[in-house]
Amino acid sequence: MAKKAILRPLGDITENPVDHELEIELMERINKLDVGPMGLGGDATCIGVKVNSFPCHIASLPVAVNLQCHSARKSEVTLIGKEINHTNN
Repeated sequence: MAKKAILRPLGDITENPVDHELEIELMERINKLDVGPMGLGGDATCIGVKVNSFPCHIASLPVAVNLQCHSARKSEVTLIGKEINHTNN
C-alpha cells in the first residue's frame, strides 16, 4: 500500500475523510520541524503526505513508510583560508 500511496499525484485528495485529515495533520506537524529540503533547514520540509488505509485485524496493524534516503540529505562545507569546498554526501 505504501508503494500505491507514493505514486498518487501530489495534489490529489484521498476519498477517505479520516485519511485526509491525517494527511493534513501530518503535513502541518512535519513542516513545523523546520528540517527543510535535504535536511539543511527551511520551511518546506514536506511537500506531500499520502495516507492509504485498508481494513485489517487490529492485531496485525501493518504500517509502511516511504521517504527519501538519509544518505541523500547531508551536506558538508570545509573552509580553508579563502577557499570554500562544498561537498554533498
